Amino acid sequence: ITMLENVHGIVKVNQDSRYVVFLFDTYEVNRKMLQDKYVKGESSWYTDAKGTGEDGKVFYRIAQDGEWIEGEYVTFVDMKD
Repeated sequence: ITMLENVHGIVKVNQDSRYVVFLFDTYEVNRKMLQDKYVKGESSWYTDAKGTGEDGKVFYRIAQDGEWIEGEYVTFVDMKD
């Protein structure tokens, strides 16, 4: 089941700062990794959407450009409160 939720928070990249995490064009199963778009480990980004693909993989939209980062590599911090 594909699911898109509105969220309001920060995603913190769990990887060490020596590494980068590549971004995707969508959270859906036909997603493509963007070869030239990535974020550094230990960086933090505002997110406004959480998408779950039919394969169960969770992604967060990094609001800047509408690119998606895989949930496996980040810690989500809710800012709703």
